[in-house]
Amino acid sequence: MPSPTTGYRAALKHAGIVLAFLAAIGLGACRVSVSTGNDKLPEPTPGTAAEQEEAEAAARRYLDFIDREQYDETWVRAGPALRDSTNKFMWTNVVKLAHKAFGTPPNRRLDGFGFTTRVDRNAPVGEYVLVQFKSPSGKTVTTEKVVMQKEAGTWKIVGYFVDTRTAVASNR
Repeated sequence: MPSPTTGYRAALKHAGIVLAFLAAIGLGACRVSVSTGNDKLPEPTPGTAAEQEEAEAAARRYLDFIDREQYDETWVRAGPALRDSTNKFMWTNVVKLAHKAFGTPPNRRLDGFGFTTRVDRNAPVGEYVLVQFKSPSGKTVTTEKVVMQKEAGTWKIVGYFVDTRTAVASNR
């Protein structure tokens, strides 16, 4: 398995950007923030084996809801960072569109973790984790990222991102 923190700083930053995007397009949502560029996000860590096990199980539960098209269930279990940045209508429809566009990956496998205290400059300080899964299929690789925030001892979803890439042959 690749180094758990490799590339996760960028992924967590991307997660924050997508959360901000959801906030910006949310019905009635309007947020303005100013950044001096000095407020860097903390470097994510791989976490302990027990933390990884707990986070993976929670992420797989959320993916199961998405795979079974139970999008409302993800909202019921959403964390404060998500609830404060959008509404149920926007969240469930964005997740539904992503799932319809990319489908259920055929062979999802764990790719790594990124534990941190911040995922976005606008999100409150807390306990967050990004759990990444990859699903290779021929020349195509689907990457799913489940971002969660710990609230009252439970991991709650605050972001879901999916991307499919196809390898292209080089002429070199």
